[in-house]
Amino acid sequence: MIILFYGKDKYRIREKAREMISAHREKNKSGFSSLKDAQVEDIRREMLSVSMFNEKKLVIVHDFVISKEFLSQVDLFESSPNVLLIINENDADINCKKQEFELLNGVKLKEWARNKVEVVGGRINDSSLSLLIEYAGSDLWRMENEITKLVNYSSSILLSDVKKLVRDKNEVNIFETINSIAKKDKKGALQSIKKHLDRGDAPVYILAMIAFQVRKIISAKEKGNYNNFTMDELKNLYDKVVELDYGIKTGKVNPIESLNILICGV
Repeated sequence: MIILFYGKDKYRIREKAREMISAHREKNKSGFSSLKDAQVEDIRREMLSVSMFNEKKLVIVHDFVISKEFLSQVDLFESSPNVLLIINENDADINCKKQEFELLNGVKLKEWARNKVEVVGGRINDSSLSLLIEYAGSDLWRMENEITKLVNYSSSILLSDVKKLVRDKNEVNIFETINSIAKKDKKGALQSIKKHLDRGDAPVYILAMIAFQVRKIISAKEKGNYNNFTMDELKNLYDKVVELDYGIKTGKVNPIESLNILICGV
């Protein structure tokens, strides 16, 4: 038998795979193997082997490239009493059982987060939960870490706790962009800017967020807090952003070109 787990939500894929492993081991104590960088011959050997204890085997293959050679042996693997679980990010043209794991959002994400808070012994009200989701987004790895941190701070999570302990995902991304610019890492800065644009962030919004974050860093610097920037670097960067923002508003600079000007000037 072949099963394919695919999708961008690697957290839930991992959890579902763990459930399969646990259920399998209850009946088959020794029949389990996990393969990385597997070749078709590796899978063939595992799938066609017979356990000396007459147990079924669960074979898990991560990030496997579906080749013509593999497809030519699908019927053989499907007819095996052993189970082959393939974990990939994308779907594949294989005639087998499949389950897609899309990123959670909306009501489903809210239910998942609330349940996770309760599982680790906490409570959270609707406004605090909504802000947590706004800050952490659909990244369940990060959401789990943030929830654990919040519950360790206080079992009853308040809105002020979320504001104090959790960083907005957009702020984190913007800071990465600023850091690349400050280090004169044009490649890294361009990649960061592209991520924002691909996500649908408007150039004016990106510039505004950069300006906002630079002001926060300048304020921290003035209070004596250490960071990786000199005051001159911060002020020069802020002046460039303000100048470009003015250029956009007066029609002198194209919004997307303004970002290129910012990056090329580092």
